[in-house]
Amino acid sequence: MKIKKVEVKSYCVDLPTPVKAYAAGLMTNFGMVIVEITDENNLKGYGYTVMHGEQQDSIASIIKNTYSKILIDTDSDRIEYLWNLMWRKTHYAGRGGSASFSIAAVDTALWDLNARRLNLPLWRLLGGNDPKVKAYAGNIDLNFPIEKILDNATKNIEDGYKAIKMRLGRDSLKEDIARVEAMRNHIGDDIELMADANEAWRLDQAIKASNMLNEFNLIWLEEPIKPDDFIGYGQLRSKGKTSIAAGENLHTLQEFQLLIYFKGVDFPEPDLTSCGGVTPFMKIARLAEANNLPIISHGAHDVHIQLLGACPNAAYVEVHAFGIENYISHPMEMVDGYAIASDRPGIGFDFNFDKLKQYETK
Repeated sequence: MKIKKVEVKSYCVDLPTPVKAYAAGLMTNFGMVIVEITDENNLKGYGYTVMHGEQQDSIASIIKNTYSKILIDTDSDRIEYLWNLMWRKTHYAGRGGSASFSIAAVDTALWDLNARRLNLPLWRLLGGNDPKVKAYAGNIDLNFPIEKILDNATKNIEDGYKAIKMRLGRDSLKEDIARVEAMRNHIGDDIELMADANEAWRLDQAIKASNMLNEFNLIWLEEPIKPDDFIGYGQLRSKGKTSIAAGENLHTLQEFQLLIYFKGVDFPEPDLTSCGGVTPFMKIARLAEANNLPIISHGAHDVHIQLLGACPNAAYVEVHAFGIENYISHPMEMVDGYAIASDRPGIGFDFNFDKLKQYETK
Protein backbone atom coordinates (compact mmCIF):
# COMPACT_ATOMS: atom_id res chain seq x y z
CA MET A 1 0.00 0.00 0.00
CA LYS A 2 1.27 3.42 -0.98
CA ILE A 3 1.76 6.21 1.54
CA LYS A 4 -0.57 9.10 0.79
CA LYS A 5 -0.16 11.44 3.73
CA VAL A 6 2.39 12.19 6.47
CA GLU A 7 1.25 14.47 9.28
CA VAL A 8 3.44 15.72 12.10
CA LYS A 9 2.47 17.35 15.39
CA SER A 10 4.79 18.61 18.13
CA TYR A 11 4.09 19.18 21.80
CA CYS A 12 5.73 20.47 24.95
CA VAL A 13 3.99 18.59 27.74
CA ASP A 14 4.06 19.79 31.34
CA LEU A 15 5.14 17.33 34.01
CA PRO A 16 2.85 17.18 37.06
CA THR A 17 5.91 17.37 39.33
CA PRO A 18 9.33 18.77 38.36
CA VAL A 19 11.94 15.99 38.36
CA LYS A 20 15.72 15.94 38.16
CA ALA A 21 18.40 13.67 36.75
CA TYR A 22 22.10 14.56 36.79
CA ALA A 23 22.70 14.97 33.04
CA ALA A 24 19.35 16.54 32.15
CA GLY A 25 19.03 18.77 35.19
CA LEU A 26 15.64 19.89 36.46
CA MET A 27 12.82 18.99 34.05
CA THR A 28 9.44 20.70 34.15
CA ASN A 29 8.23 19.41 30.78
CA PHE A 30 9.14 17.13 27.91
CA GLY A 31 8.97 17.50 24.15
CA MET A 32 7.08 15.03 22.00
CA VAL A 33 6.64 14.65 18.23
CA ILE A 34 3.87 12.41 16.87
CA VAL A 35 3.77 11.18 13.26
CA GLU A 36 0.61 9.95 11.56
CA ILE A 37 1.06 8.05 8.28
CA THR A 38 -1.98 7.33 6.09
CA ASP A 39 -2.03 4.78 3.27
CA GLU A 40 -4.17 4.73 0.12
CA ASN A 41 -6.93 2.80 1.94
CA ASN A 42 -7.04 5.52 4.63
CA LEU A 43 -5.50 3.22 7.25
CA LYS A 44 -3.34 5.15 9.72
CA GLY A 45 -0.23 4.29 11.70
CA TYR A 46 1.29 6.28 14.56
CA GLY A 47 4.75 6.76 15.98
CA TYR A 48 6.38 9.21 18.34
CA THR A 49 9.64 10.41 19.79
CA VAL A 50 10.37 12.30 23.01
CA MET A 51 13.16 14.58 24.10
CA HIS A 52 14.08 16.91 26.94
CA GLY A 53 13.31 20.60 26.90
CA GLU A 54 11.88 22.36 23.90
CA GLN A 55 13.57 20.65 20.96
CA GLN A 56 10.38 19.17 19.53
CA ASP A 57 9.87 21.75 16.79
CA SER A 58 13.32 21.22 15.28
CA ILE A 59 12.75 17.46 15.18
CA ALA A 60 9.30 17.95 13.65
CA SER A 61 10.72 20.24 10.96
CA ILE A 62 13.09 17.51 9.72
CA ILE A 63 10.17 15.14 9.26
CA LYS A 64 7.98 17.78 7.58
CA ASN A 65 10.61 19.29 5.32
CA THR A 66 12.67 16.23 4.41
CA TYR A 67 11.14 12.85 5.20
CA SER A 68 7.53 13.53 4.24
CA LYS A 69 8.61 14.45 0.70
CA ILE A 70 10.43 11.18 0.13
CA LEU A 71 7.77 9.01 1.78
CA ILE A 72 4.76 10.06 -0.30
CA ASP A 73 3.75 7.44 -2.92
CA THR A 74 6.28 4.87 -1.66
CA ASP A 75 5.31 1.35 -0.53
CA SER A 76 4.65 1.48 3.20
CA ASP A 77 5.80 -2.11 3.77
CA ARG A 78 9.34 -1.44 2.51
CA ILE A 79 10.44 -0.34 5.95
CA GLU A 80 14.14 -1.20 5.68
CA TYR A 81 14.37 0.62 2.36
CA LEU A 82 12.59 3.69 3.73
CA TRP A 83 14.68 3.72 6.91
CA ASN A 84 17.92 3.78 4.91
CA LEU A 85 16.51 6.36 2.52
CA MET A 86 15.75 8.71 5.43
CA TRP A 87 19.14 8.01 7.02
CA ARG A 88 21.03 8.89 3.86
CA LYS A 89 19.06 12.11 3.44
CA THR A 90 20.11 13.48 6.84
CA HIS A 91 23.18 11.55 7.94
CA TYR A 92 25.67 14.34 7.21
CA ALA A 93 24.06 16.98 9.43
CA GLY A 94 22.22 14.74 11.88
CA ARG A 95 23.82 11.32 12.08
CA GLY A 96 23.10 9.81 15.48
CA GLY A 97 21.43 12.97 16.81
CA SER A 98 18.41 14.74 15.38
CA ALA A 99 18.25 12.24 12.52
CA SER A 100 17.83 9.29 14.90
CA PHE A 101 15.07 11.03 16.85
CA SER A 102 13.14 12.09 13.77
CA ILE A 103 13.51 8.76 11.93
CA ALA A 104 12.32 7.00 15.10
CA ALA A 105 8.86 8.56 14.95
CA VAL A 106 8.43 7.76 11.25
CA ASP A 107 9.81 4.23 11.53
CA THR A 108 7.51 3.40 14.45
CA ALA A 109 4.52 4.76 12.53
CA LEU A 110 5.40 2.53 9.57
CA TRP A 111 5.59 -0.57 11.75
CA ASP A 112 2.32 0.37 13.44
CA LEU A 113 0.63 0.87 10.07
CA ASN A 114 1.78 -2.48 8.71
CA ALA A 115 0.83 -4.35 11.88
CA ARG A 116 -2.64 -2.77 11.86
CA ARG A 117 -3.07 -3.73 8.22
CA LEU A 118 -2.35 -7.35 9.15
CA ASN A 119 -4.52 -7.07 12.29
CA LEU A 120 -1.57 -8.18 14.42
CA PRO A 121 -0.05 -6.70 17.57
CA LEU A 122 3.47 -5.52 16.89
CA TRP A 123 5.02 -8.05 19.28
CA ARG A 124 3.61 -10.90 17.20
CA LEU A 125 4.63 -9.34 13.88
CA LEU A 126 8.20 -8.89 15.14
CA GLY A 127 8.58 -12.48 16.30
CA GLY A 128 6.05 -13.25 19.01
CA ASN A 129 8.25 -14.52 21.83
CA ASP A 130 6.45 -13.71 25.12
CA PRO A 131 4.07 -10.80 25.82
CA LYS A 132 5.02 -10.80 29.52
CA VAL A 133 8.16 -8.88 30.56
CA LYS A 134 9.34 -7.94 34.04
CA ALA A 135 8.71 -4.23 34.73
CA TYR A 136 10.46 -1.77 37.01
CA ALA A 137 9.50 1.70 38.22
CA GLY A 138 11.89 4.14 36.56
CA ASN A 139 11.66 6.96 39.08
CA ILE A 140 13.33 10.31 38.34
CA ASP A 141 13.98 11.52 41.85
CA LEU A 142 17.42 13.08 42.25
CA ASN A 143 15.91 16.33 43.55
CA PHE A 144 13.64 14.62 46.08
CA PRO A 145 14.51 14.33 49.78
CA ILE A 146 15.06 10.79 50.95
CA GLU A 147 11.70 10.73 52.75
CA LYS A 148 9.85 11.35 49.49
CA ILE A 149 11.93 8.74 47.66
CA LEU A 150 11.01 6.14 50.27
CA ASP A 151 7.33 7.16 50.14
CA ASN A 152 7.41 6.77 46.34
CA ALA A 153 8.98 3.33 46.72
CA THR A 154 6.18 2.30 49.04
CA LYS A 155 3.66 3.43 46.44
CA ASN A 156 5.56 1.57 43.70
CA ILE A 157 5.32 -1.63 45.72
CA GLU A 158 1.63 -1.04 46.41
CA ASP A 159 1.15 -0.61 42.65
CA GLY A 160 2.61 -4.06 42.09
CA TYR A 161 6.23 -3.33 41.19
CA LYS A 162 8.83 -5.82 42.28
CA ALA A 163 11.75 -3.73 40.95
CA ILE A 164 12.54 -0.04 41.50
CA LYS A 165 15.16 2.35 40.14
CA MET A 166 16.49 5.40 41.97
CA ARG A 167 18.78 8.24 40.84
CA LEU A 168 22.33 9.02 41.94
CA GLY A 169 24.52 12.08 41.41
CA ARG A 170 24.06 14.16 44.54
CA ASP A 171 26.78 16.50 45.80
CA SER A 172 28.88 13.68 47.23
CA LEU A 173 29.26 9.95 46.76
CA LYS A 174 28.80 9.58 50.50
CA GLU A 175 25.31 11.06 50.20
CA ASP A 176 24.47 8.79 47.25
CA ILE A 177 25.57 5.70 49.19
CA ALA A 178 23.50 6.77 52.20
CA ARG A 179 20.42 7.14 50.01
CA VAL A 180 20.90 3.70 48.45
CA GLU A 181 21.39 2.19 51.91
CA ALA A 182 18.18 3.85 53.14
CA MET A 183 16.28 2.58 50.11
CA ARG A 184 17.55 -0.98 50.50
CA ASN A 185 16.66 -1.00 54.19
CA HIS A 186 13.22 0.39 53.35
CA ILE A 187 12.23 -2.04 50.57
CA GLY A 188 14.02 -5.11 51.92
CA ASP A 189 15.83 -7.79 49.97
CA ASP A 190 12.84 -9.16 48.05
CA ILE A 191 12.41 -6.03 45.90
CA GLU A 192 14.98 -5.60 43.14
CA LEU A 193 16.84 -2.29 43.12
CA MET A 194 18.63 -0.43 40.33
CA ALA A 195 20.52 2.90 40.49
CA ASP A 196 21.01 5.42 37.68
CA ALA A 197 23.84 7.95 37.90
CA ASN A 198 23.06 9.68 34.58
CA GLU A 199 26.71 10.40 33.64
CA ALA A 200 27.48 11.95 37.04
CA TRP A 201 31.02 10.67 37.52
CA ARG A 202 34.50 10.41 36.11
CA LEU A 203 35.77 6.89 35.48
CA ASP A 204 37.71 6.69 38.76
CA GLN A 205 34.67 7.87 40.71
CA ALA A 206 32.44 5.37 38.93
CA ILE A 207 34.78 2.47 39.74
CA LYS A 208 34.80 3.52 43.39
CA ALA A 209 31.01 3.83 43.44
CA SER A 210 30.57 0.45 41.73
CA ASN A 211 32.60 -1.26 44.44
CA MET A 212 30.96 0.61 47.31
CA LEU A 213 27.47 -0.17 46.00
CA ASN A 214 28.15 -3.88 45.73
CA GLU A 215 26.93 -4.61 49.27
CA PHE A 216 23.42 -3.39 48.40
CA ASN A 217 22.84 -6.08 45.78
CA LEU A 218 21.90 -3.78 42.90
CA ILE A 219 20.68 -5.37 39.69
CA TRP A 220 22.70 -2.71 37.89
CA LEU A 221 24.38 0.68 38.07
CA GLU A 222 23.22 2.67 35.06
CA GLU A 223 25.20 5.05 32.87
CA PRO A 224 27.63 6.34 35.53
CA ILE A 225 30.03 7.91 32.98
CA LYS A 226 29.68 9.62 29.61
CA PRO A 227 27.61 7.44 27.28
CA ASP A 228 30.14 7.11 24.45
CA ASP A 229 33.23 6.43 26.57
CA PHE A 230 33.35 2.83 25.34
CA ILE A 231 36.88 2.18 26.56
CA GLY A 232 35.94 3.62 29.95
CA TYR A 233 32.93 1.33 30.25
CA GLY A 234 35.15 -1.65 29.55
CA GLN A 235 37.52 -0.58 32.33
CA LEU A 236 34.60 0.07 34.67
CA ARG A 237 33.23 -3.43 34.19
CA SER A 238 36.64 -5.03 34.69
CA LYS A 239 37.44 -3.09 37.88
CA GLY A 240 34.01 -2.60 39.43
CA LYS A 241 31.79 -5.12 41.20
CA THR A 242 28.31 -3.92 40.16
CA SER A 243 26.72 -4.86 36.84
CA ILE A 244 26.41 -2.02 34.33
CA ALA A 245 23.44 -0.86 32.26
CA ALA A 246 24.06 1.64 29.47
CA GLY A 247 22.77 2.78 26.11
CA GLU A 248 19.87 5.18 26.55
CA ASN A 249 22.02 7.96 25.09
CA LEU A 250 23.47 5.90 22.25
CA HIS A 251 21.68 6.65 19.00
CA THR A 252 23.03 4.13 16.47
CA LEU A 253 23.44 0.40 16.08
CA GLN A 254 27.17 0.93 15.56
CA GLU A 255 27.56 2.61 18.96
CA PHE A 256 26.03 -0.43 20.64
CA GLN A 257 28.38 -2.61 18.64
CA LEU A 258 31.33 -0.69 20.12
CA LEU A 259 29.92 -0.76 23.66
CA ILE A 260 29.57 -4.54 23.46
CA TYR A 261 32.91 -5.00 21.68
CA PHE A 262 34.73 -3.25 24.54
CA LYS A 263 32.83 -5.44 27.04
CA GLY A 264 31.38 -2.33 28.60
CA VAL A 265 27.85 -3.43 29.43
CA ASP A 266 25.85 -6.16 31.16
CA PHE A 267 22.42 -4.74 30.26
CA PRO A 268 22.27 -2.94 26.88
CA GLU A 269 19.51 -0.32 27.08
CA PRO A 270 18.35 1.14 23.75
CA ASP A 271 15.48 3.61 23.45
CA LEU A 272 13.52 3.31 20.23
CA THR A 273 12.58 7.01 20.38
CA SER A 274 16.23 8.06 20.07
CA CYS A 275 18.04 5.17 18.35
CA GLY A 276 16.05 5.40 15.12
CA GLY A 277 12.87 3.48 15.89
CA VAL A 278 11.69 -0.11 15.88
CA THR A 279 14.03 -1.19 13.06
CA PRO A 280 17.38 -0.47 14.77
CA PHE A 281 16.03 -1.35 18.23
CA MET A 282 15.37 -4.90 17.07
CA LYS A 283 18.83 -5.11 15.49
CA ILE A 284 20.40 -3.98 18.77
CA ALA A 285 18.35 -6.60 20.62
CA ARG A 286 19.58 -9.31 18.25
CA LEU A 287 23.16 -8.04 18.60
CA ALA A 288 22.83 -8.35 22.37
CA GLU A 289 21.33 -11.83 22.01
CA ALA A 290 24.22 -12.92 19.78
CA ASN A 291 26.61 -11.84 22.55
CA ASN A 292 24.62 -13.70 25.22
CA LEU A 293 23.39 -10.46 26.78
CA PRO A 294 19.90 -9.46 27.90
CA ILE A 295 18.08 -6.45 26.48
CA ILE A 296 16.25 -3.77 28.47
CA SER A 297 14.53 -0.56 27.41
CA HIS A 298 14.55 3.11 28.34
CA GLY A 299 11.32 5.12 28.48
CA ALA A 300 8.38 4.79 26.06
CA HIS A 301 7.17 1.68 27.85
CA ASP A 302 3.85 1.64 25.98
CA VAL A 303 5.72 0.83 22.74
CA HIS A 304 8.78 -0.91 24.15
CA ILE A 305 6.66 -3.66 25.68
CA GLN A 306 5.64 -4.60 22.13
CA LEU A 307 9.28 -4.84 21.04
CA LEU A 308 10.51 -6.68 24.11
CA GLY A 309 7.66 -9.14 23.71
CA ALA A 310 9.40 -10.26 20.50
CA CYS A 311 12.82 -10.74 22.13
CA PRO A 312 13.87 -14.00 23.80
CA ASN A 313 16.53 -12.08 25.73
CA ALA A 314 14.13 -9.44 27.12
CA ALA A 315 14.93 -8.78 30.80
CA TYR A 316 13.13 -5.60 31.94
CA VAL A 317 10.91 -2.84 30.61
CA GLU A 318 11.32 0.53 32.31
CA VAL A 319 8.03 2.16 33.25
CA HIS A 320 9.00 5.78 32.77
CA ALA A 321 7.95 8.77 34.83
CA PHE A 322 6.92 11.12 31.98
CA GLY A 323 3.31 9.92 32.11
CA ILE A 324 2.59 9.48 28.39
CA GLU A 325 -0.03 6.92 29.46
CA ASN A 326 -2.21 9.92 30.37
CA TYR A 327 -2.54 10.78 26.66
CA ILE A 328 -3.21 7.40 25.04
CA SER A 329 -6.30 5.21 24.72
CA HIS A 330 -4.94 1.98 26.23
CA PRO A 331 -2.08 2.34 28.74
CA MET A 332 0.22 -0.63 29.23
CA GLU A 333 -1.16 -3.26 31.58
CA MET A 334 0.75 -4.79 34.49
CA VAL A 335 0.09 -8.06 36.34
CA ASP A 336 2.09 -9.19 39.38
CA GLY A 337 5.13 -7.08 38.52
CA TYR A 338 5.11 -7.92 34.82
CA ALA A 339 4.16 -5.69 31.90
CA ILE A 340 1.87 -7.31 29.37
CA ALA A 341 2.00 -6.52 25.64
CA SER A 342 -1.56 -6.12 24.39
CA ASP A 343 -3.07 -8.11 21.53
CA ARG A 344 -4.60 -5.01 19.97
CA PRO A 345 -3.29 -4.37 16.44
CA GLY A 346 -0.11 -2.36 15.94
CA ILE A 347 1.39 -0.61 18.92
CA GLY A 348 -1.86 -1.23 20.74
CA PHE A 349 -3.14 2.28 21.39
CA ASP A 350 -4.25 5.56 19.83
CA PHE A 351 -3.34 9.05 20.96
CA ASN A 352 -5.83 11.36 22.67
CA PHE A 353 -5.17 14.38 20.49
CA ASP A 354 -7.91 16.40 22.18
CA LYS A 355 -6.14 16.06 25.51
CA LEU A 356 -2.76 16.87 23.95
CA LYS A 357 -4.07 19.94 22.12
CA GLN A 358 -3.26 22.29 25.01
CA TYR A 359 0.44 21.43 24.66
CA GLU A 360 0.75 21.70 20.87
CA THR A 361 3.57 23.97 19.75
CA LYS A 362 3.57 23.81 15.96
